[in-house]
Amino acid sequence: MTILRIVQQDSSSSSSAGFSTTSNAVVPCETDAIENMFEQNLKIKFYISSRSTSPSSPSGDEADLVKVIDSAHLPVHTPTIKRKEYHSRIPFPTKNKTHQFFLMSFTAPTKCHQCTSLMVGLIRQGCVCDACGFSCHTTCVEKAPRACPVPFQQKKGALCLDLQKGMGTAYEGHVWIPKKTGVEKGWQRALAIACDFKLFLYDMDEEKDSKPNVVVSQSIDMRDRAFSVSPVWSSDFIPGKKKEMLRMFKVTASQLSAPSNRYSIPILADSENERSEWVRVLSELHKILRKRHSGDRSVYILKEACDSSLPLIKTTQTATIIDHKRIALGNEEGLFVVHVTIDEIIRVGDMKHIHQIELIPHGQMVAVISGRRHHVQLFPMSALDGRKTDVHKLVETKGCQTMTSGTVCQGAHTCLCVARKSHVFCYELFQSKKISHRKFKELQTPTNVQWMAIFGEQLCIGFQSGFLRYPLKREGIPYRMLHSHDPTLSFIARQPVDALCAIEISSIEYLLCFKSIGIYTDSRGLRSRPAELMWPATPTYCRYNAPYLSVYSENAVDIFDVNSTEWIQTVPLKKMEMNLYFPNQMIVRSKQVFPCLDSKRRYSFRVPRGKGCRRRRCDPQPVTGDREDHSRTT
Repeated sequence: MTILRIVQQDSSSSSSAGFSTTSNAVVPCETDAIENMFEQNLKIKFYISSRSTSPSSPSGDEADLVKVIDSAHLPVHTPTIKRKEYHSRIPFPTKNKTHQFFLMSFTAPTKCHQCTSLMVGLIRQGCVCDACGFSCHTTCVEKAPRACPVPFQQKKGALCLDLQKGMGTAYEGHVWIPKKTGVEKGWQRALAIACDFKLFLYDMDEEKDSKPNVVVSQSIDMRDRAFSVSPVWSSDFIPGKKKEMLRMFKVTASQLSAPSNRYSIPILADSENERSEWVRVLSELHKILRKRHSGDRSVYILKEACDSSLPLIKTTQTATIIDHKRIALGNEEGLFVVHVTIDEIIRVGDMKHIHQIELIPHGQMVAVISGRRHHVQLFPMSALDGRKTDVHKLVETKGCQTMTSGTVCQGAHTCLCVARKSHVFCYELFQSKKISHRKFKELQTPTNVQWMAIFGEQLCIGFQSGFLRYPLKREGIPYRMLHSHDPTLSFIARQPVDALCAIEISSIEYLLCFKSIGIYTDSRGLRSRPAELMWPATPTYCRYNAPYLSVYSENAVDIFDVNSTEWIQTVPLKKMEMNLYFPNQMIVRSKQVFPCLDSKRRYSFRVPRGKGCRRRRCDPQPVTGDREDHSRTT
């Protein structure tokens, strides 16, 4: 029997009260000896001072220095979920000593020995004591018991929830979830962990001794206003055998999808008792949240903007919001403007193969990367209304992969920067009767450009394992946003990783987002905070709308507060084929966008023909099922 301790703590004392559960989810098993996990030649060391806040520490004593080692080659720990206590495997000296922590990259879901919460992230998720194997978050290092090894009675159990902070693991076990192709195609093994009032699901291979991947497959927040859990009955019309129905339960949450703004995940437990235990624990946790008045913390509310069955949506490759009534969509056939309020679609020009759309409001222009040869073309913003206009091509941009625009000289000049492999062309744009341009600078980057943005008078460029800031209107060398002399940042260069974006938090601080981690630096390129942003799943794209960072992955959009580094919200995107990322956080995706109210909507398709226009109807494919009225919007 495993006892789940729900701990209610205050600033002066701690007491335990709650309920217990019977589970086979956490059973001790053999692990590799801790001394065999670590590599030698740990070259780079730095120290952090720590005053222990553990109940085991004598009050008023000065805490010893806690050593944190950032190794030249990060050792990889492959833990098992059902772990055996380390003290039973490793001989320790009789005299207590101080922990020696170093950063660790875990390859499977691992819980903190101090708070029992999951150490979420793709790399560098936490610290491990070299001597006793005590593992914890970097933020929990100062709270860890001072004695090494940690006495057994001072270690928190595998399941322990702090009600006041909402931190800790309440329940875990192996379950079955539908395959990506649907329940009809069968089930796949998964690890489910109820932690920090979220339900985490991790995919597992079918092999018997396989370990779950460190990447979170799905994350469901119990603070979601639509969250609920219940057994599955025959009336739910979920495909499955009769015997499976007795072991199935469903978890419901809100999502951006049609025809409803809610979705349910059927989950198959190993037994009827396991199903009852999951339903009971998740229901109890949800009741605790409601009693604490811990409501939904969502910062974005999403709604479909146009009919998900519109054929144009299915082939869209890029998009942007023009205003609250219009969306620009680009695909292989061309550039289109969808009026979401009057159900009208306008074809813009005769361009094809639209790869990127960049609105330039200061210059009243639109730039697109189009054609099989990836040229940049410019045209007036009036063309978005269906007017016939001339198109201005930038010939030397052939083969470009991305672009960005902005203003310099306190808004006096409009700039467009275009990246072609490791070259960046900087243009000043002019609009009178015709669009014209002047190239005023050409930059060479260390490797291919992956991301660009204009920060004030500087162009910020992201490439593999680095970011640079180039002065635009004056001469000068670029500024490194990752200083080579900062040993705590050297791991990025040693483990090359793609750049996603850089965020200017203030004039003296930046957040650099890579595909594996997010780090904070100052204007000199030195680390400004010890905290790092941990992605629950591998990101594909980032968007920033101060102070919130939206991180897109295969199955969800995770929202972070960049000031507090807190993971605020998760927006599930079920069966997503591709994401279209809008600057102001409106989300559109292929095949299913935002639910419309009428499955029989008919779009008026307007194509410019000289001075006149030809109209025709564009009928979406019929959509089965009832439509519901939803008021959620961005």
